[in-house]
Amino acid sequence: MSVVNLVSVLLVAALTNPLFLHPSHAAAAPAPAVKSQTNDKLTALIKAAQAEGMLNLVWGENTFRGLPGVRELVSGMNKQFGTSIIANWTPGPSQPQMAARIAQEFAAGVPATSDVYIGGSETYIATLATPLMVLDQVDWSAYFSHIDPAAASLKGAALEISGRFPGIVYNTKSISPNDAPKSLKDLLNPKLKGKVSTQPYISYFDILSGPKQWGPEPTADYVRKLSGQISGLMRCGEYERVVSGEFPIHVLACGEGGVLPFTEKGAPLKYVIPSDAAMVTHRYCAVPKNGRSKAAAKLFCAFLMTKSGQEFQWNVDRQDSEKVPGTRYYKILQNLRAAGVKPLDVSVDYVMSFPVLKYAKELENIIKVVEK
Repeated sequence: MSVVNLVSVLLVAALTNPLFLHPSHAAAAPAPAVKSQTNDKLTALIKAAQAEGMLNLVWGENTFRGLPGVRELVSGMNKQFGTSIIANWTPGPSQPQMAARIAQEFAAGVPATSDVYIGGSETYIATLATPLMVLDQVDWSAYFSHIDPAAASLKGAALEISGRFPGIVYNTKSISPNDAPKSLKDLLNPKLKGKVSTQPYISYFDILSGPKQWGPEPTADYVRKLSGQISGLMRCGEYERVVSGEFPIHVLACGEGGVLPFTEKGAPLKYVIPSDAAMVTHRYCAVPKNGRSKAAAKLFCAFLMTKSGQEFQWNVDRQDSEKVPGTRYYKILQNLRAAGVKPLDVSVDYVMSFPVLKYAKELENIIKVVEK
């Protein structure tokens, strides 16, 4: 057995051990010279990343498809920037647990377990920004001309790498066109009583409680009324229960990315971004201050915002960034605006501007009545 094949076997088998990855394992063509449009700052960053030579990456196997995804991303990064960086990937805990671990390591003065943090929620990133700022604050657009400054939160501490539009998903065979909801208000239609489901953690309604949306009291009042329409609770992603008709409607679904695998196979589902609660939330890439390879980590995050990085995310999760021209979500955002709908651009800064966790807990307590 060749060395490469042996390493591949070990990577798959030894899930509890660090997994070694070299860009030569991927089928991509040899890395070209660094692209001519690079500026002096980026040239220096690439040189520093090449000197570091290795990335330590830790996240769950469901993030970016685990090992195969890491291989593809690191190979693409090396091709994009003309580097030959090696990645050491280890399957890790959930994103909130990983955030807590990195914060603890920073407070203890030890290197971060992972050079890159991937967080699928504004609140996860917030735990790395308070009470201590654990993340490197990067002027992304100064290094990378393809990155929109608006994609950075917390003065560059968190880079938005993809978005999602929370919405309503319903079964078109169970819900007539006349009763099909186009807004959250529509879900209070007496004809829909007993046909609606939500999550026990009632995702995204806490964002509606914020100052740029409905506010805390109107949101709580709505959730009380919605609870009278609900027949049960399910988690995001369990859309087979909507397909079966067990719950003909689900709100607020965690983005169309989880619904598309069903509709692409012909399932009778329709996804709607509610006109009265349109928002776009984000997944983030961040660089811990106590990382061992911060330059390489910045290249990794930046690669996710390139055309290739966006295509990768779409192929894996049916998500891309609404801030990258030409992407699917960019087009969705433009269509919404053309229709007079202006989605709230949810950032970490915004979520940290009001007591979102307090509101979330209050709304969960309202919806718990449904579980009893």
